[in-house]
Amino acid sequence: MKAVRVGTDGTVSAVEMPVPRIGPGEALLATRAAGICGSDLLGWYAARKAGTVLGHELAGKLVEVGNGVTGFAPGDRVVPHHHAPCLACPACAAGNDVHCAEWRSSRLDPGGMAEYVRIPAGNLARDTRKVPPHLSDEEATFVEPLATVVKAFRRGGFQSGQSVLAVGMGSMGHLAARLARARGASRVVGADRVASRLRLAERSGSAETLDVSQGGLEEGARRLSGGEGFDFVFVGPGKSEVIWEALAAVAPGGTLLLFTMAAPEERLTLSPHDLYFREVNLVPSYSCGPGDTLTAVELLSAGVVAVADLITHRFPVARAREAFARAADPSGSVKVLITFP
Repeated sequence: MKAVRVGTDGTVSAVEMPVPRIGPGEALLATRAAGICGSDLLGWYAARKAGTVLGHELAGKLVEVGNGVTGFAPGDRVVPHHHAPCLACPACAAGNDVHCAEWRSSRLDPGGMAEYVRIPAGNLARDTRKVPPHLSDEEATFVEPLATVVKAFRRGGFQSGQSVLAVGMGSMGHLAARLARARGASRVVGADRVASRLRLAERSGSAETLDVSQGGLEEGARRLSGGEGFDFVFVGPGKSEVIWEALAAVAPGGTLLLFTMAAPEERLTLSPHDLYFREVNLVPSYSCGPGDTLTAVELLSAGVVAVADLITHRFPVARAREAFARAADPSGSVKVLITFP
């Protein structure tokens, strides 16, 4: 089978690998489509995954299930999460799935960007969801990305009636804007410097947009908010300079949601005095858990959050390198998919 592997130099390529063999409680998935996540494009992060198969935004059909599997059968269309918590440890009891030791050690085999994927027993039983019949495989690849946004809104304490500024209108920024609108935001503004992404935002999620190439994020946010700031600022880029400007855009008592991982060397200088008197909440949010996955499936199934128009490019797995090059260029692209026979 073909799979997308990242090399020691950070480049990706389609390679031949043996089809995984499943054991009791496990299942074999024939992948139909997999999305390229922004994390897959971060050089420092990809370097840590050198020699492995990338991909965690996948959807496909089960072709084999192991002994003891209940609730799933060959032919089922599913989306598996790449990690699954034990649901029994103190971290799980506190709702902190991503800090569960089993969550961190579990993984799909060999990775989501492969023609066939082994779903371990824990992942299958605790965080694999069936795809509703009316949802396409391509739309289903958004279950995991949307689930991470659902968790971010939950951690950030988003409430209906709040104003929202989404910084960075890649696929995650669009999902944040659309979820905010669906959950009753009083105002949704999408900020970016890429014209094609701003045009898409205007058509399908953000009532207003902010071109940060014209005067910067801080100045533009101040102008659009009349100096008041925004209640909930969702920051996509994990860059300290972007985070710093976004912080200035948060209204007193508001929340700065740090959505994307930052490189280890990134540093952010903050004023405790300013934070204290403005009472700004700084909330990071990493990945998601089973409850978020279920909510994402429900949102997509009900059409509450539309995603089909976010797919701008599709490449067969044999053209994986070309697909990653396209995804790395934000002009004219939002979500790039790898497709499988």
